[in-house]
Amino acid sequence: MATDPKTSVENSYSKNLTKLIGGLLSGSRFQLSVYGAAARFFGRDEQDTADIAQLQDIWEQSQARLAQANRKTEASLIADVQQKRQRLFDAEHRYEQLQQQRYNQLHLICQQLLELTEGQNRQETILRSSRLLGTLQLLAPSEGDSMAAMQQKYKPFYKAVLSLRLLDHLLEQKLITNSYILKKAQQRAEMLQLPGPQPYCPFRDDVQIPLLMAVLLQDVGHYHPDALRLLRADGSQPNYRLQFSAAERQEFLDVSLQASLRFLLKGIGMPLYRGNSKSERAEFQQNEQEKIAFAATVLRTAAAPGSGVGNLLRIPQVYASAVLPGRARFIYESLPKVALILKNGARAGQYDERMVDQLLTITGIFPQGYGIVYLPKEKSAAAPERYEFAIVNSLYPPSPETPLCRGVTRNLRFKTSGQNLAVSVDHNLYFKPARQKLAVIPEARLQEILSKLSSNFEPAQLRHFLPRCWHPDEFFAPAKHQNLWNRTELQQN
Repeated sequence: MATDPKTSVENSYSKNLTKLIGGLLSGSRFQLSVYGAAARFFGRDEQDTADIAQLQDIWEQSQARLAQANRKTEASLIADVQQKRQRLFDAEHRYEQLQQQRYNQLHLICQQLLELTEGQNRQETILRSSRLLGTLQLLAPSEGDSMAAMQQKYKPFYKAVLSLRLLDHLLEQKLITNSYILKKAQQRAEMLQLPGPQPYCPFRDDVQIPLLMAVLLQDVGHYHPDALRLLRADGSQPNYRLQFSAAERQEFLDVSLQASLRFLLKGIGMPLYRGNSKSERAEFQQNEQEKIAFAATVLRTAAAPGSGVGNLLRIPQVYASAVLPGRARFIYESLPKVALILKNGARAGQYDERMVDQLLTITGIFPQGYGIVYLPKEKSAAAPERYEFAIVNSLYPPSPETPLCRGVTRNLRFKTSGQNLAVSVDHNLYFKPARQKLAVIPEARLQEILSKLSSNFEPAQLRHFLPRCWHPDEFFAPAKHQNLWNRTELQQN
């Protein structure tokens, strides 16, 4: 049987995204992932560093003996010095090789993530980012035994996409004051005036990738032995505790942050210069030092960012932790309350209020991939007699409460293609005004609607005749239903 080209493409996208996620944090004690490499680094770095220091001392002592040797013992001591120098060189080389392997692996993940999110223009970038966020939300289970672990795996990438879009948005609104970012953005603007494609982009290579490194490594410190002991973990994955005392929580955060910074600065480090030019080497090393310093600053200041670059991680972190919490207690219906969490935190002085407002301008209150239940607009003025299902599929809604969606049912039947919709408050059953419009419909008719819509996918959450939302996970599972982001005309609803 021939394969539908659209089906294979969409299936390939989800598979490639799952593979990318596994490159950061995989199963099987995450041996081949970046986090697996970090766990091994945490387990042996102190000993490796001590061993190299000891070999350095031994070599220096042998040099000192050679300097005081007479002619009779000089030849044997020269051989001894060379042997000890080679042992030191081999140990340092092994250390650098492992560091470069970790750097290359993380750098490749960041490059691949950028390819999935960045387009040739603003519209394409928003489309790609919406698709990635929505796919993450729809692939991550919202119930079941694997829910918490899978959401934890997907959350770093969710944060990363939000951080990229928040950075772009703040630059557009001229709310970025960081001199390093502004310098690189100006250099990008100048290079865009040059003819032909440029292999090096100062904004992509020196801002976006270091930012992604900081975001993706924020939680890597959770796998440090001291952090794992605080979590009382047993096995390959931390067993996240629901309750910490204030002192325990602060200790855990401090340990995790220092471990994440250590892995960034020493476990990942900087790439090696390949070439023979002293001036190029000096310029290369200076640029790499600035990049890693920027990443470390984002990571270090995320806990208390004030109005600085730490907000590029802090605000997306709060949003992602609400929509993909990775906890046993997870209420899908409450996901839109992420906006209240952010706004209340801003009013309490926990977050920068301007940054919260800017992020919600990008995301709205309904996360990408969220299941919307709405009243279709009727041609006549008659009261609505049914509701339909849609899935949030685009960033930058016209207002935070008016999600941009793809309709997936028509006349109570699921469809593989539908229209893009802007669902207003009056037509969104998440809000009371829309539910009140259906309150006069007889219970038998509501039960009929419910049975028709749930006959194909049997979503367990449709326990009420007037559901506020629906779980699209099962609908999204077949590859033919994953094409939610092709361009279609937007309709107001």
